Amino acid sequence: MPNDGFYVSSLGDCIAACANTTGCVDVSWVVGVPKGPCYLKNDIGAASSPSNVHGARLVSNCTTASSTSVTSTSTSVSSSSAPSSTITPSANPTSSISTTTASVPTTLNSTTSSACFTKATPTTACIPCDGQGGSLPYCGADISTNYYNFVPKTCNTVYYTFDITNTTVAPDGITREALLVNGQMPGPTIEVNWGDTVVVTVNNKMTNNGTSIHFHGVRQNFTNEYDGVPSITQCPIAPGESMTYTWVATNYGSSWYHSHFAIQAWEGVLGPIIIHGPTTQTYDVDAGPIVLQDWTHVTVDSMYDAAQDPVTGGPRIMDNGLINGKNTWGADGTSNQTGQRFVLPTTFTPGQTYLFRIVNSAIQSTFKFYIDGHSMTVISADFVPIVPYTTDILNINIGQRYMVLVTADQPVGDYWMRADNQDACATTTQATDIKGIVRYIGSPGGTPTTTAYNYTGECVDEPYASLVPYLPLTATNDDVEFQYDVTVAPNSANLFKWYLSGTTFQSQYDDPTLVHFFENGTAPTYSGNLILDIPNGEEWVYVIIESGVPLPHPIHLHGHDFFILAEGAGSYSTSVALNLDNPPRRDTALLPTAGYLVLAFETDNPGVWLMHCHIGWHTSMGFALQILEQKSRIVETISDSCVLGDTCSTWDTYMTANNIQVLDSGV
Repeated sequence: MPNDGFYVSSLGDCIAACANTTGCVDVSWVVGVPKGPCYLKNDIGAASSPSNVHGARLVSNCTTASSTSVTSTSTSVSSSSAPSSTITPSANPTSSISTTTASVPTTLNSTTSSACFTKATPTTACIPCDGQGGSLPYCGADISTNYYNFVPKTCNTVYYTFDITNTTVAPDGITREALLVNGQMPGPTIEVNWGDTVVVTVNNKMTNNGTSIHFHGVRQNFTNEYDGVPSITQCPIAPGESMTYTWVATNYGSSWYHSHFAIQAWEGVLGPIIIHGPTTQTYDVDAGPIVLQDWTHVTVDSMYDAAQDPVTGGPRIMDNGLINGKNTWGADGTSNQTGQRFVLPTTFTPGQTYLFRIVNSAIQSTFKFYIDGHSMTVISADFVPIVPYTTDILNINIGQRYMVLVTADQPVGDYWMRADNQDACATTTQATDIKGIVRYIGSPGGTPTTTAYNYTGECVDEPYASLVPYLPLTATNDDVEFQYDVTVAPNSANLFKWYLSGTTFQSQYDDPTLVHFFENGTAPTYSGNLILDIPNGEEWVYVIIESGVPLPHPIHLHGHDFFILAEGAGSYSTSVALNLDNPPRRDTALLPTAGYLVLAFETDNPGVWLMHCHIGWHTSMGFALQILEQKSRIVETISDSCVLGDTCSTWDTYMTANNIQVLDSGV
């Protein structure tokens, strides 16, 4: 068209401008926050498929916005909340998308296939690193690149199929029922590169459980529908049914996936995630994920009623802990000891440095992780690369991940790898016997005799002064602030529930917030004031959580990394100094025992996002809230309303036939 491009807030605004412009038949809109460039065109140009460009074309001759009929032709929504470089709109954009799909309705009807839509997938060839000025694997990006607004265009899609089944396991030699991913625990590792598209098909092959998969810490930029949280972003996947999740690896590092249906994750539905990317320090060998979990010889579901008992409820006594799904039960050298230790498959070569990706996937346990005689250099906290620092012992709370480097600088031998449960937080019978083995080349190959480090048992995060993000970012003063007092008390049914400023969280499997909002333009009200309506983009939200309860709580936010501005013992007051200058940044942080935590994040990712305590009992007992972020933009982020609708339709059928009731918080 004769005029240059101009900036608008959404593809819909770009379409409306086209409808009011004589001769306009096609549009391209580049995703941007709060606005992106809109280009109006009088012909259909040559197609290409950059992930951050959405388009539409005229399918009937309309003259006003009110009568416009368009066909959406966007790809899966951008892997980045903004273009990867500064864009100067021009009269001749180099990319447009011309693949046709069904027109998009204004409402979703899960029982009428013609009323749902699936955005088209481009048919033209993708060019790796197109327009990014570099080559694979990271298209010119390095450890200094701002990964919040740059994502390598790899043009690579990695596929996984997960079958969730009922079975039995004996990870420490004691047999019990479990729910597993592809028959193993931990489940298969998702392993991709920064910028890859990840497609995970989940088949529910259980007999009597719904399920889902949440990809912990993955920001799901503009893909809220694939966050995997029943009652929030989807209905549960019914037995015999499937759902496919599609997302772009916009951040990199180490994490884990898990079911978000009730406390199913801790029956075994979990596994590690590796997203390869730059690191703040080099190493010789990637030793892979080290998944830590607590374990009991009965199912956690059978323990839930006791956990919510109003008199004797609270943390349970766990039997054991596992490292990558293994441990022993009973004392070493005794005839009745069962199970086997995890042995690191990578044998240490003197002088080489090894990368460990440590994940705490427990339901209630805090661990101190270390390898006897060795020190560790910590290079990443959750999905945030940090300035390296050295420690002998790593404090890791539920949901957290650290990448650490260990140099083989000790005498050749066999060494204990330890994940000591901190009974000061919650008790485990074999608290200090959660061990694996690291062997050097040429070692005797027997049971280690090395000595543990001395420490004080405690429930703490790593020192915040040590968690310095390598990419420095500054928080700003709050635009919106929410403050919550955490309490615990029996409810009207005499069940132990967690309350945030007097409200315990509640949601419903068959009425997820995202689907409800899509259908009705409003959010359901089950959680009362625990749904935070934050309509504007580029605002800073402060969440202040304070607890007088003598228990720590790992707080996890979906859809974002948050800035940790302050934490401490006692009550929060406005006199508390907030660290705005490159504070620690991650997605899971510890609310101290009888203390406070001040978190901040920027509204740059439209969707419905959960914030919750990651102690499994506490989430189910109501310690959660949800955030309705940039609600005017949520609908445009949905790429496949058919999947949302069909998943709810099959769940409704199963729920009705089996009289399923939501007996916990719904998340």
